[in-house]
Amino acid sequence: MSLSLHSRHIETNGPLLLVHGGAWDIPDGAVDAHREGLQSVLEKSVLRAEGPLHQNETDALAGVAMVTRALEAHGAFNAGYGAMLNQDGQAELDAGIMKGTTLDYGAVMATRRLKHPVDVACRVLEDGEGRVRMLAGEGAERFAESMGIDLVPNETLVHPRERQRYERTRTQAGANHPSQSFRSGDADLRGGDTVGAVMRDASGALAAATSTGGTPFKPPGRVGDSPLPGAGFYADAHVAVSATGWGEAIAAVGLARSVRERVRRGDTVETAARTALSRMHECVTSPDGTGATGGCIAVTPEDAAIAFTTPRMARGQRTDAGTTRHFVQRDSPRSELQ
Repeated sequence: MSLSLHSRHIETNGPLLLVHGGAWDIPDGAVDAHREGLQSVLEKSVLRAEGPLHQNETDALAGVAMVTRALEAHGAFNAGYGAMLNQDGQAELDAGIMKGTTLDYGAVMATRRLKHPVDVACRVLEDGEGRVRMLAGEGAERFAESMGIDLVPNETLVHPRERQRYERTRTQAGANHPSQSFRSGDADLRGGDTVGAVMRDASGALAAATSTGGTPFKPPGRVGDSPLPGAGFYADAHVAVSATGWGEAIAAVGLARSVRERVRRGDTVETAARTALSRMHECVTSPDGTGATGGCIAVTPEDAAIAFTTPRMARGQRTDAGTTRHFVQRDSPRSELQ
């Protein structure tokens, strides 16, 4: 079976922010909302800020936290307000964030009362003191309260679009498999998405963040790749990666870490991303025998890339000069892998 592999090398110096709003079969009717969401978030993002922070520079960790938070709030994406609903009809959210200079990370998963799970993941990173890096469910929510973060009723996280999708999806739940959302098909019933960001700041430091509502009609408590370091996100001194796609497959191959290892062996970041996605497609198959698909964004101190094997990927970038670009359309694949 052939695999359409799309990628783009991004060559730019100085601060760079890459964001994604999910790699899946984004329906035509959702393209404009995804495009508007990316544009609004990128235009509001700041790579150089006024004030004392790092000599008037926004550091990478603050940058990815800020933009991921904005994506969670927008409503167009499967994260925060806009998350797809589990079998109980509730939003259940995961997020992870990592600082490349120290390898500190924080993650929360299966939360139902956190408006911005990436904020709490960031507080775990900053205030967990290495005693804790990952918190689940009620434990994550209790930690958030101890940090002065208000909990919200779950219904405030439920977008009307997702309530309607839930009602449609549950009548066909047995016929759908989560992997199908990331191939061509009736994605309106299944859905996909995840949001994330990677950034290189003016000092060359890197950071990554990923946030998601998971798969539609998932069992309560299901956790995918997004809050798992090395799977849905990773950052060190050499590369920062945020992944999206079929979470169980991404976790199985450790997609973000796989990109990192290839960069460390000397591959360009574009080649590393392409190779890691190709390997996932070869190694993990869905029940119908189709190889796993997904996407990622990645940045190094020298360059950056995006790559995806899904029909579409919502992604964008912002440079130090304020230049923004955002894409949702299907690209012509650079190669067809057999």
